[in-house]
Amino acid sequence: MKTKNPFHLVFVCISNRVRSTLGEFLFPKMMRESNQKLVDEVRVSSAGFIPQTLRDRLTKARVSFPEPFYNRPMAEITRVTLLKKGLDVSGDWRSKELSPEMVENADLMITALPEQKEELISLFPKAQAKIFTLREMSKWDGYLFFEDFAIPPMDETFWDYVEEDPDYVSKVISITEETLIQAFPNILKQLGVSEERKKPLCKL
Repeated sequence: MKTKNPFHLVFVCISNRVRSTLGEFLFPKMMRESNQKLVDEVRVSSAGFIPQTLRDRLTKARVSFPEPFYNRPMAEITRVTLLKKGLDVSGDWRSKELSPEMVENADLMITALPEQKEELISLFPKAQAKIFTLREMSKWDGYLFFEDFAIPPMDETFWDYVEEDPDYVSKVISITEETLIQAFPNILKQLGVSEERKKPLCKL
């Protein structure tokens, strides 16, 4: 186990505006709620990574990417959700693309999609042991609709739908939070951090 520097946990989704952003800000809150000492042991960040499978589907459907795709504010519904939980994120926060340096420096990476894990392992085979999906970490064995590329409309409204549609994004946020709560002890265990929970976690 590390003795000086904190472990580095990285959450990964597509655009780094909803799911991974929630992980970046909610996970530290979960740690504080469980045991304040945990926040000194684990540093949390997030990034976006577009798997080739999604690129191919969008290209086939002639769906273009927003320009710029990264370096954007988080989705407004995400910001409002975090604010309701007492997390006022700086207006300077911007989404970022996962870099090779982030992969190398991470102690654990949690991807929103299985396709992301598979492609990242193919690109960075030495990182295989530290890349997991949120499904794996939460031990979720049911349907996760945000893994289903068939749901969003494959047309020019795709990005607005997956990042701004109130009904869809609210559901994504809710299930992401639920799976994060279930994954919480497993993530700490994978990092080798003692939880020493003071009280049970519930939806924040």
